[in-house]
Amino acid sequence: MVDYRLGKYIRLSQADMDLSRKEGKTESDSIAHQRDLINRFIDSHPEFAGCPQSEFFDDGYSGTNFDRPSFEKLLEKIKTGEINCVIVKDFSRFGRNYIELGDYLERIFPFLGVRFISVNDQYDSNDYKGTTGGLDVVMKNIVYDYYSKDLSVKVKTAKRSKMKRGEYLGGHVPYGLRRHETIKNKLAIDPEAAVVVKQIFDYALTGMNAAAIAKRLNEDKILTPGQYYLQHHPQSKKFKNSSSQLYWTSYNVLNVLRQEMYYGAVVGHKRTALTVGGKHTAAVPKEEQIIVEGMHEAIISKEVFLEAQKVIRKVKPRNTGDDSPHLFRGIVRCGSCGRVLMYYRKAKRPYFVCAYTKQTNTATCYSGKIYEDIISETVWQALQQFFTMSEKLEKRLQKRQSSLGNEQEACALQIADLQRKLDKANTDKFANIDRYMAGSMDKATYLKKREELTSQIEQLEKQIAALENKAEELRATDSSEVSAVLKPVHQYEKAQSLTREMILAFIKAVYVTDNEHIEIEWNFSDMFKQILGNS
Repeated sequence: MVDYRLGKYIRLSQADMDLSRKEGKTESDSIAHQRDLINRFIDSHPEFAGCPQSEFFDDGYSGTNFDRPSFEKLLEKIKTGEINCVIVKDFSRFGRNYIELGDYLERIFPFLGVRFISVNDQYDSNDYKGTTGGLDVVMKNIVYDYYSKDLSVKVKTAKRSKMKRGEYLGGHVPYGLRRHETIKNKLAIDPEAAVVVKQIFDYALTGMNAAAIAKRLNEDKILTPGQYYLQHHPQSKKFKNSSSQLYWTSYNVLNVLRQEMYYGAVVGHKRTALTVGGKHTAAVPKEEQIIVEGMHEAIISKEVFLEAQKVIRKVKPRNTGDDSPHLFRGIVRCGSCGRVLMYYRKAKRPYFVCAYTKQTNTATCYSGKIYEDIISETVWQALQQFFTMSEKLEKRLQKRQSSLGNEQEACALQIADLQRKLDKANTDKFANIDRYMAGSMDKATYLKKREELTSQIEQLEKQIAALENKAEELRATDSSEVSAVLKPVHQYEKAQSLTREMILAFIKAVYVTDNEHIEIEWNFSDMFKQILGNS
């Protein structure tokens, strides 16, 4: 008799989920129906009596791919042996992609020793050991796959029809607009932000370029679109990872000036999915987008919008030389705000400045020029000091490696001891099953002993995993790391001048507060920093 550990998998489609939410239900009838059907099946089969059960359900995920959180958890438990029998309502709940579904039925699950049961399809993998599921299974999978693709086409057709009627189906609403309070898929003006949008267009029509407009907005302390959104939606995750020192940039301003929805148009079909059920999308060419004018109140007239486009096209981007590579490209950062500094190569004495200061006139960042030759000299001297210490560093690292070797050996001995205990616990667990099967142990005693052994096995596995992680950390700082640091030291210690390759080999970032305060962030691990600090 097999000791089954059941995994009940339930999936709800997006359409069912939307219907449930409209009706105010927290859990759909489809979920409840699937659960009841699977539970009745288990109850009607004595072989599953007393078997541990785990339930996994994905709410609102497509069946055309297997990128679903609960499905992935199910797979993890299968791999660890916690689940060895999967039960679903029907094949379509498990997946609608017949190729991938066939992979699981004919290759993956048999290899992992997992029994698969589809209740409504009357499919049990135990009935097909050594063979495929038969033509009926294959045909059902093909039908499910075709159904998904057909449904996808119908959904896309319905969406395109709505777009052509001027309905807004996008997710995030452009700055200056909001969703209409009573009419679905319709936009309305956000009065507070619309004032800023109108002002940006007015600035543009006076001949101001995007950089000048951004500077004016920052001087007036106008919230950026991201800050404005967070202020009105504090619980939203959108823009949560943005810097606390957000400011208007030329890019923000140009995004506003190029937004056609401000003159009352609705723009749809900007992106399209690459595959059915897939998450990846591609941009749609402008001529293929769906633009319907006069669908909501306009912030500006179409004439003003078109005139602003002419002004944008006249403005030539200022060439500061940033696009050509230089020694510290992407390395030198502002010591106050942390942003990468702008580089001006064409000056007689090349220098860096903080763009945040240029845009905001803030007092927190240094507003003067930070000269490249001062940074170069500081970095060069720091590297020379490091090279001088390299011999001492090498000896210290070798001593450290000897100590790490002893720790690794102790770890290996502990893991071996725990593994022996784990092997014994697993042996005892199988012996417990044999005694129960032979009738020399009653069910209550068997279940109690099984619970004790399962708990013991889990604890031993956790201890082994913790020690293996520790051993991995120790291995991560072995002689290969020593070589990784000392190799570039030996390569560059006799260099006569500073090169970009040398900088990248040793330095992660250079933080500059002003010409007299420069801090270097090295590429070394904490271990090397500690050794250097003690040198």
